[in-house]
Amino acid sequence: MSPSLHRNAAPGLIALTSFGAALALSGGQAMAQASNSTTLIQPVISPDFRRDRNVSVLERPHPDFDPLGYRVGSFLVNPALTVSPGFTSNVYTDNANKKSDAFLITQPSLSLTSDWNVHRLRLVASGDIRRYAKATVRNQNGWSASAIGRLDVNQDLVIDLSGEAGRRFESPFADDVVANTTNVSSYLQAMVNARATYKMGRTRLVASLERSSFEFNSVDFLDQPSRDQGFRDRKMNRVTGIADFALSPSLSLYAELVYDRNDYDHLLANGNANRDSNGYAIIGGTNFDLAGLMRGSVGVGYSRRDYKSDLYPDAKGLSVEAEVEFFPSPITTVAITARKQIQDAALGLTGAYSDNRLGARIDHELLENLIISATADIAKRDYFEGPQYTNVRSFSTEARFQMTRGLSFSGNLRYGSSRPHGGNLGNAFDEFRAMLSVRIRR
Repeated sequence: MSPSLHRNAAPGLIALTSFGAALALSGGQAMAQASNSTTLIQPVISPDFRRDRNVSVLERPHPDFDPLGYRVGSFLVNPALTVSPGFTSNVYTDNANKKSDAFLITQPSLSLTSDWNVHRLRLVASGDIRRYAKATVRNQNGWSASAIGRLDVNQDLVIDLSGEAGRRFESPFADDVVANTTNVSSYLQAMVNARATYKMGRTRLVASLERSSFEFNSVDFLDQPSRDQGFRDRKMNRVTGIADFALSPSLSLYAELVYDRNDYDHLLANGNANRDSNGYAIIGGTNFDLAGLMRGSVGVGYSRRDYKSDLYPDAKGLSVEAEVEFFPSPITTVAITARKQIQDAALGLTGAYSDNRLGARIDHELLENLIISATADIAKRDYFEGPQYTNVRSFSTEARFQMTRGLSFSGNLRYGSSRPHGGNLGNAFDEFRAMLSVRIRR
């Protein structure tokens, strides 16, 4: 097994988009398909490029369809429930054992948000319960609970404190995991974060401290016994700093420095040293918000990871973080994302791999309460110490219809594939997934 220690157009896509639009017009919904979490370590801070000069389709306010919630003193309570029946053509994500199945996803959530003039507090709890008709070993009981607080010290200084815990499930579309397990690899994650933002004239300074812990469950295979994943349990500490200087109201330059340390709780199963390491990344770039045209952030830099054990060669290379949104019309948003990062691996004696991702998304507002979307994502996990690599592809389309403030529908179609090259990376798979969703909220 090759799990990660960190953390989805072709003619078929056009057909999927047409089907999604037809589904929405006949009563389909406004909820995005819930996807499994990923253990890839993402950047803790995205340079802020939103200056209210552009508003995306998904951000556009629709006060006639906003949930009302329940007033409790100075807090607003918003409950919601999403029920999503669906079908998958490859429930075990393994072409060597390809079986179709039906499933039902139930996602309750509850949020409590303050309504204060200054400061802010938000509490959120949610569940992600998945049940399969035949492959019951794939059933999932995911959950998460988070608290986010903002302290407005003055007009120049803001401090954000957050904490989160949850049971999360890994996806072969995002994580460095072998897909062909009978159950789904999951882990318990806990995270605390403190961030301070200081603005002075054209300069913005951001500093963040984060600590996360990961505890993994065991996984099962059809052709071999259960495998313990205790060797993946770890603690991660990270410090991030950003300096941002505005050249104009529409354009700024930034520099970002990230340092992290990974400490594993156990040795590998064979008794070898684990992948304890220190890493850093230095990134510089620009973020912009040009009215009626585009907005985004593009950064390029250098990253390095040094392993404490001589078993794992140090890894270094180019880092890229880019997200750009285009606005061809007020009712259409096109987004392009790109990322290249060094991530820890757990493949034999491999210490790290390069995680390379490119994505595109189109959102179009057919009606005020009807949005259709199409996405295409490609990823390549390229291992430093050998010729092994994995190519992942995902194409999807979605239609979302907000019927009333409290009732919405969606339809989602997705095709995904994984093609590992090299030993110990698991089997190739293709999956087609269709899902309908009904959401009730207040």
